[in-house]
Amino acid sequence: MFTSLVRNFCLVICLCAAAKADSILAYGTCVNPHQESGICIKIIECNYLLNILNTNLTDVNRKFLADSQCGVDGTQESAAKKILVCCPERFRNNRSSNSLKDPTPGNQLPQPGECGKNLSKRILGGNVTEIDEFPWMALIQYKTAPDRFGFYCGGSLINSRYVLTAGHCLKHPDMPPSWELYGVRLGEWDLTLDPDCTVDNGVKDCIEPYVDVRIDYAIAHPSYIPTSKDQFNDIAIIRLMDSVGHFKHLIPICLPVASSIRTKLFTAHAMDVAGWGVTEKGTASAVKLKIMVNVWNVTRCQKTYQTFQMAINSDYQMCAGGEDGIDTCRGDSGGPLMVIETVEKRNVYFAAGVVSYGPRPCGLEGWPGVYTRVGSYMDWIIANMLP
Repeated sequence: MFTSLVRNFCLVICLCAAAKADSILAYGTCVNPHQESGICIKIIECNYLLNILNTNLTDVNRKFLADSQCGVDGTQESAAKKILVCCPERFRNNRSSNSLKDPTPGNQLPQPGECGKNLSKRILGGNVTEIDEFPWMALIQYKTAPDRFGFYCGGSLINSRYVLTAGHCLKHPDMPPSWELYGVRLGEWDLTLDPDCTVDNGVKDCIEPYVDVRIDYAIAHPSYIPTSKDQFNDIAIIRLMDSVGHFKHLIPICLPVASSIRTKLFTAHAMDVAGWGVTEKGTASAVKLKIMVNVWNVTRCQKTYQTFQMAINSDYQMCAGGEDGIDTCRGDSGGPLMVIETVEKRNVYFAAGVVSYGPRPCGLEGWPGVYTRVGSYMDWIIANMLP
């Protein structure tokens, strides 16, 4: 589940998503020659264009196919996998059951107050979350064998159709090629319970059952290089097959859209990180945990990681943590680094960062975790969300 970067450093988790018929690794959004919106994917994954190629290759269609090409994946060997085409979204709508439609478009981000609203009262101290705390937290599920599934990355719900996560949760050379990016679980707290319940002074309190949603497709940032030790641009978005806007207990986290927030360095800010990652006992937690970390001065972080010839780019990364035994760890990858900002006299949670990588073993004193700076990627995120 881990790979070495330099000596004892590792990605928080190293995964890639093999493209399958049901979940697709996309290369961004696009517009085809007919000015229809779509996603840029391998031609073998776009039945509409593949059917034209195989059954109706007229001169007109040949030009249409050529003009539909949106890139080349140089990491693939066969032409069928190398060629990327703009697959129109209208031919992919039947992928979603649309059993309960939400009126909010998938490319619209909620406003502060609609997003970033924590359902529980904040508890100081301790690392076990309240049962309904951080209602945007997501678990990313992988199909590792015909009848075997597992949660190996985290993420955060950002609107009714999209989840924010790390680029290395989608693709990394150390993951078996047979593994498939499969689904997202939302509204979870304790993996051993369904529904989640707690007992306080003899009174049983339960929350709504978790929600499992299949993944439609996922897009890693085009400049993310899985094999790079520096892990720049380690960010991705996942589109869900179905809208979850009608589930009132699933609240998205806010993104730093406003320039006043997206450009902040957040030095010395205390922030929350949550997830189901590996604990000090060496095993994954069944219950959603949280820690509080302080953001480092960038220069100090750069000097720390220079010891192992690893660059930290302050334009795209931030560092936090570095206390003994307190760190994000395996399974927390892709989860949000959360900061509270006051907007119109309300405390609102924003995703300031995405868990990228850190020291191995986790929680080494003097070695902070590295996070992708979300504010630097807002234009890319918004541009790659479809209705």
